[in-house]
Amino acid sequence: MPSSYAAYWLGHSTAIIELDGHRVLIDPVFGNAGPLPMIAKRMSVSPLIREELPDIDVVIITHDHYDHLEAETMKFLADKDIQFIAPLAVGTRLQGWGVPKNKITELGWYRSVTHGSLSITACPTVHYSGRSYNDRNKTLWASYVIKGKEKNVYWSGDTGYGEHFKEIGSKYGPFDLAFMEIDAWNNGWPNTHLFPEQVIKACQDVNARILFPIHFSTFDLALHPWDESINMVADLAAQNNLELITPVMGQKVIPGETKTTEWWMLK
Repeated sequence: MPSSYAAYWLGHSTAIIELDGHRVLIDPVFGNAGPLPMIAKRMSVSPLIREELPDIDVVIITHDHYDHLEAETMKFLADKDIQFIAPLAVGTRLQGWGVPKNKITELGWYRSVTHGSLSITACPTVHYSGRSYNDRNKTLWASYVIKGKEKNVYWSGDTGYGEHFKEIGSKYGPFDLAFMEIDAWNNGWPNTHLFPEQVIKACQDVNARILFPIHFSTFDLALHPWDESINMVADLAAQNNLELITPVMGQKVIPGETKTTEWWMLK
């Protein structure tokens, strides 16, 4: 049975959040992050295969990039008793892979949907979408607020830094936990992903008590070393007295209780 409050990171931006006895799966990708086998190959295997997934109540998609939306996984989940939540126009892609229309809820920014005791709200990010050269920004992208009876969780999605963090913090914070993307930054595209120092600033803006880093160590999507981001974020979090939770892939953690290690230092 799902816990009242727990999380499992499955690599990159794939995670399971258990809240109020509901199990939420976000951006499930178990293979490579590109349309062809040699594009964006995994650096580390997933701790489980999609066929080993526990029963899922809700699937949340942040945007349609290949490293966040995997066709084979959507096809596998399509006939399950699952509520699919996605940004505007992404639902058409899901239907194309067999997900029934009545299972899909598309959300614009600042729109909400409920699932049992959970309230799930799509919020802005600074990013873009598309899966080919001719469909850029034809679908929306989003971060999410997942609020339960007692816990309030923020999922950053892919994003550059912007005023949206303060707006989200003011409107929906404070947060018990913030899953923040920390990797694939580059000075040439500053409005795509967060730089390490911006990760800390974003957590402060949304008023998050604990930082859970995501979007790293699984795919080589930038020019910096794979462990540079997590090393910098861990140092900056310590300097700013921000609690950091860094489980190994597949580890069950209860945020605020489970002790985690600097596992990347041992590789």
